[in-house]
Amino acid sequence: MNMMMLMIFVVSVFIVFVQSKHLISVFIAMEFMSLSLIVFTVLVTYSNACIVLVVMCMAVCEASLALAMIVMLVRVCGSDRAINLIW
Repeated sequence: MNMMMLMIFVVSVFIVFVQSKHLISVFIAMEFMSLSLIVFTVLVTYSNACIVLVVMCMAVCEASLALAMIVMLVRVCGSDRAINLIW
């Protein structure tokens, strides 16, 4: 099971570097990364729920910031393409 979580993490990192044309695909890959880290910490730390809660809070903060950035970018530029970040 740990190997599968590592594989999901590596695939999501690969997606971030390869599919960087649209920001929504990058943020979905980052969500896969955070999901694999959450499952990995649950599998590794059986009794320490505090670490899992901290990782989940960080994932929620990352998701909310990503959504706010996409909404702002679409309102200003009209699309979520990464080339719109260059002014």
